[in-house]
Amino acid sequence: MTAPTPESAAALLAEADAARVRDGASPAASAFLVTLGCASAGFSLAQPLAGSERGVGAAATVFALAVLGATAALLGGRGTTRAGFSPRFGLAMGLWGAVLAVGLAVRLTVPGLAHDWSWWAPLAVAVAAPCLVGAWRERPR
Repeated sequence: MTAPTPESAAALLAEADAARVRDGASPAASAFLVTLGCASAGFSLAQPLAGSERGVGAAATVFALAVLGATAALLGGRGTTRAGFSPRFGLAMGLWGAVLAVGLAVRLTVPGLAHDWSWWAPLAVAVAAPCLVGAWRERPR
């Protein structure tokens, strides 16, 4: 048997790395991220329409129920929590949390943003983006 060339060794390592990425992917985690992204965008888009505390409470309730349902589905996904979550999932969740926290903090500190579409529409896209990109990267290949 001959020693592998550097090119063939690099190809074998790339193939093994691709297999590891496919094995680490999770359809349950991908579905959770899609649900979280869409629910977050819906919550952001509902804010300018919510004319009262009841409207904001209703939007928050729908958001919470969507996230709880997605969490139940995620935890029901076989093999997802046994080995932990992938770094892709953690990065998507971290970015989502940071964007949401900054967006809500700005909304709470700057007067006049409660019903301003020019604030909430871009925030909806910004909040959904980390989850949707993370779901695309997390999907099984």
